[in-house]
Amino acid sequence: MLAKRIFLTFLISLCVVPVFAKKKAPEPKETAAPEEEAEVEISPEETWQILSWEEDSPENVLHYDVIIEVKDEDSGKFSETRRIETEDNSTTLQIKPSLSPGVYRYSVVSYNMLNMPSVQSDWETFVVYRAYSPLVTDIKVDVNLGSTMYLEEVNDGILTLSGQNLFMPPEDSESISFTTYQLKRNNSPITLAPIAFIDHSSNNKRFKLQFDEKKLDVGTYRIITTDASGLKNPEHKGNLLTVKFKKWMDLDVSAGYQCPLVLFDDTFKKYFEAMLYPFSFTARVTFLPFKHRWGYLGIGFHAFYTSMTHSIPAYTIHNNLGSAHLYFAYQKHIPKARLTLEAHAGAGIAGYFNYYFTFEHDIKSKPETSLDFSAMAGGAVQWYVFKRLYIEIGADFIFSLVPNDMTFGALIPSVSIGWQF
Repeated sequence: MLAKRIFLTFLISLCVVPVFAKKKAPEPKETAAPEEEAEVEISPEETWQILSWEEDSPENVLHYDVIIEVKDEDSGKFSETRRIETEDNSTTLQIKPSLSPGVYRYSVVSYNMLNMPSVQSDWETFVVYRAYSPLVTDIKVDVNLGSTMYLEEVNDGILTLSGQNLFMPPEDSESISFTTYQLKRNNSPITLAPIAFIDHSSNNKRFKLQFDEKKLDVGTYRIITTDASGLKNPEHKGNLLTVKFKKWMDLDVSAGYQCPLVLFDDTFKKYFEAMLYPFSFTARVTFLPFKHRWGYLGIGFHAFYTSMTHSIPAYTIHNNLGSAHLYFAYQKHIPKARLTLEAHAGAGIAGYFNYYFTFEHDIKSKPETSLDFSAMAGGAVQWYVFKRLYIEIGADFIFSLVPNDMTFGALIPSVSIGWQF
């Protein structure tokens, strides 16, 4: 019985490419000594429009009839355009003359050894495509009209392609002329398909389309255009898109005002009768050498200083509270809002220094200092008010274990002004 599944290979090309395949020549019937097999060249045309199918019982088949019908574009009806009779029970034939581009269907009739039709396969639809080799000669980013997309800019992912044979994508499974479009990052198997087709020139030389810019990270991408027959645009610099940052690294430097709020430890409340200390300032430096679409990574240094003084009739207490920490930082830039969100955490030292009492008659106690290991974690929001000048609002929590069973913890909100180098 004739199998219902039939394998079909078609290629219609409007221009012949001088590429040759090779096949082995038949071996001679008699040879005096082993010889190398000769090879003969065959033209590409000999491999076009080959129709093949599977037969369960070829020994019971005398020959086949292949019926081919073409679909009328206006009425949508099929009519017979070709009937081919095979010379034997071979299940492969080449359609000659070649079919023109269009939508077809075919059915294979097998004849038994009495030359009577025995089985006819179901109708199967196929498309003969029109081949146009696409060519992309230039890519322009809609925002800056260059071939480089800068991630600091507000991008919409719109690209304009220039070249030849840039057709619209297929409308349905029966389209005979079309072009598909993909972005492929170098050294990555992942490809991106357009999310919208915006504008197309009537001469098929310009196409404006949109990709999801949120999926474009730092790297070099190649636009891949493929026509209906599978022909692709050749690789060259004209179809390359570069995605990067204008600066490979950021250096943020800021300084400002802060107001520590002691959350736990009664020592400060007992001696200074306060938990909030407004005479403070802070400084921070953050270095961010790893920049990607999903965020920036780097390291930083943070320090703060607070002056603490409290007087009672018998004496006056003087103290200086401070800390210094190294931290890891993560930033997420939001170009449309001119904002940067930051989270950071690290370790360092915190404590008091030059702590002493003063009494009447200029009597002064011996200064004391206590610096201990501490950890910090916090966040900040940077708002860029002019170019690289920003205002930063943040808050950090500092925790420190001090000898003599003292545990220090403070919440430190801050407002700073900074510059990004």
